[in-house]
Amino acid sequence: MSVLSGKRQFLESELAESLRDDLQALVDNPGYNTKLRYSYSTTTTNGSGFVAKHMEYMSNHLQMDHKQYILNVKLMIKSTGSTAR
Repeated sequence: MSVLSGKRQFLESELAESLRDDLQALVDNPGYNTKLRYSYSTTTTNGSGFVAKHMEYMSNHLQMDHKQYILNVKLMIKSTGSTAR
């Protein structure tokens, strides 16, 4: 399997859909800071830049534990003093 076809298969998988939903839930929760400080692409107000950035990273690292990655991101972006869960 080529790298590009592996990325495509991942991005079209049910796992990727679930991960996208998890990332979007973080964007929608005000208890998490999902604003990108800098980006090479245009960031929209709906958080699609945040979601796209992390989906791209995960598609480049197919052997990683993607659910654990999302949990780590969640810990890193939790706003101080928030009631986010």
